Amino acid sequence: MDRQDLLFLVRYHIRSNERILQATTELSEEEFLASAPLDYETPIETLLHIAIVDWSWREACIGNDDDDSYPDGWPPGDLQGIRAFWDGEHARLLSYVASADMGELGRSITWKGEGGHSSASRILVLAHIVNHGTQHRSELARFLTERGHSPGDLDLL
Repeated sequence: MDRQDLLFLVRYHIRSNERILQATTELSEEEFLASAPLDYETPIETLLHIAIVDWSWREACIGNDDDDSYPDGWPPGDLQGIRAFWDGEHARLLSYVASADMGELGRSITWKGEGGHSSASRILVLAHIVNHGTQHRSELARFLTERGHSPGDLDLL
């Protein structure tokens, strides 16, 4: 995968996140905070999960061990706070991919997970960020569509 392909994937991720965030603004506060058939129980918790996973994997790519710590002001308590965090994180992610040396992106990072230590190239970690977001966006898209607030087309191409 070359830089242009990677940038395309990251821009898709950002664009799709934006569509979900926009559709989410149409929910009532009760719908936004209520339990739903989502992996992270509520729309707000699902959005927060996507955002913090993006942040923690990008931090790992740049050499920072999040060590179960969170960024200042985490978690944002409402959609406006999530949007502000995501705007910043989207910019940081895009900037990282646009400016990182391709040799660096091809080098592996290692982390400790449930099954022990794992490693993958930064390129695969960045692809994972996009794929992970796709999973949870699809849950939210279904939830939003069922409530009359479809985010529209979230296809890659």
